[in-house]
Amino acid sequence: MKIWALTRFTISEKMRSRMMIAGMVLSLLYLAVVPMLSTTSGGTTIVGGSDAGAAARDFLSFALGGLNFIAMFMAIFTTLGSIYTEVDKGTILAVVTKPVKRWEIIIGKWIGHVALMGGYVLLMGVMLWLTVILDSGTLVPEFFPVIGLITLNVVAIVTVTLTLSTFLPVIPNVIFAALIYLTAANVKVITEIGDTSGNIVFWLIANFARLTMPIGEVGDLVDSILVRGTRGEVEQAFTPSNWIFLYEIAYIFLTVMVATWIFRRRDLRQA
Repeated sequence: MKIWALTRFTISEKMRSRMMIAGMVLSLLYLAVVPMLSTTSGGTTIVGGSDAGAAARDFLSFALGGLNFIAMFMAIFTTLGSIYTEVDKGTILAVVTKPVKRWEIIIGKWIGHVALMGGYVLLMGVMLWLTVILDSGTLVPEFFPVIGLITLNVVAIVTVTLTLSTFLPVIPNVIFAALIYLTAANVKVITEIGDTSGNIVFWLIANFARLTMPIGEVGDLVDSILVRGTRGEVEQAFTPSNWIFLYEIAYIFLTVMVATWIFRRRDLRQA
C-alpha cells in the first residue's frame, strides 16, 4: 500500500508538470501532422514501396520512430531530478520520517514514472497504428511486438534517469542521460564506422554502449521486425540480436536495484 500511494502521488505530480503538458501538446501536434505525411494528393504513400503491406510497415516504422524520439526525451525530462531535487529541498524528509523504507520510495517513484510513460507510449502507438490502418487498409500485426519493444526502451531510459537522480543534480543528470541515449541510439552507426575504418576504438565504444544501455540495439530490432522482407536482403555490419530484449529486462531490474542501493546509503540531510 505504501508503494502504491507513492506511485499515485508520482503520477499525479508529473501529470501536472510543465514538461508533461508540453510533451502532450507536442504529441497532439505530431498526431495531426503524421497523416498528412502518409499520402500525397494522389493517394500514393510517401514512405514505402508499391506493395501496400510493405508501404504500411515502412510508414509505421517512420511514425513510431518519431514517437520513440519524443517519448525518450519526455522520459528524461520528466524523471530527472525526481530524487535529487527532493533531497536538495529537504522535502524527501517528510516521506522518510514516516514508516516507509527507502527502497519503497524508489520502487514507488519508479513504478509511477514507468506507468505514466509506458501508458503514454502505448496510447500514442495505438493511435498511430490506427492511422496507418485507416490510411492503407493494412492491419500490420508486427505492431504488437514493436510497440512492446519501444515501451521497454522508454522504461529503460526512465530507469537510468531515475538512478542518476539519486546522486546527480538536474543539469549533470540531463547531460549524462542525453549522452547515454544518443550514444546507445547510434550503436549501429558507430559499429559500421569501426568496421569500415578498422579502428578498434569505435568497436570498443559500440560494444560498451550495447552493454551499458541496450536501447540502441533494441531499437534496431524494432526496425528489423517492421521492414523484414520488404527491402530485400542487405548485408549489414551490425545485426541486432533477437534476444537483446531479455538482456534489457535484466538490465532494468539490476539498474533499479542499484538505485535502491545508492539511495539507502545517501545522507539525506545533505544535498
